[in-house]
Amino acid sequence: MKKIIFIVLVSLISLEGYGQENMQKKSEIRVGYGLIPVQEIGTMLGEGIFMGLLGREVEHSSGTGTFTAGYSRNLNKRLSIGIDGFYGKNTVSYKDDLGDSKWNVFGGLLNMQYSYLNKTKLKLYGKGGLGYAKFNNRQKEDRESFSALSYQFTPIAIRYGNKIGIYGEFGFGYLGIANVGISLKL
Repeated sequence: MKKIIFIVLVSLISLEGYGQENMQKKSEIRVGYGLIPVQEIGTMLGEGIFMGLLGREVEHSSGTGTFTAGYSRNLNKRLSIGIDGFYGKNTVSYKDDLGDSKWNVFGGLLNMQYSYLNKTKLKLYGKGGLGYAKFNNRQKEDRESFSALSYQFTPIAIRYGNKIGIYGEFGFGYLGIANVGISLKL
C-alpha cells in the first residue's frame, strides 16, 4: 500500500511540473518613460493661450516627461488588470518679476488591458485606466497643491520578448503619448 501511495504522489508531482512549463506567466512588472504626458500638453497650451491673455510672456519651458512603474495580473489569455504609478515635473520661466513656476505631479492609475494578439514573444494590446494625481506648484514663496483625476487611454501597444521584454504604448494621458520601457513576466 505504501508503494502505491508513493507512486501516485510522485506521478502527481511530475504532472504538476509538466503543466507549469506550458502555462502562461500570470504577472508582469514594468518600468518606463513617457513622452509628452497630458500635464505637459496643458503647460504648452497654457503658455500660448492663457498666459498671453494674462499678459505674461513665457521665456522658457522644460519638462522631464513621466517616469512610470507598473504591475499587472492576467485574468485570462486576453484580459488583465493592473496598476501604474507615475512622476513628472516641469519648470516654466516667465519674462517678468513674478518668478518661475515649478511643478511636479505624481499619482497612480488602475487599468485594464485587452490583448488583440498574444503570442509567445509578441503581444499587441490596448489599455485604459483611471486614477489619482497630486500636483504641487511653487512660484517664488507661494506653494499650491491640488488633486485631479488621472487617466490614460492607449489603443495601440506592443510588447516583444519572452520573460524579459521591451514595450511601447501609444495613447493619451498621464503616462504620455508614447511610453516605452522594459517589462518582466513573473
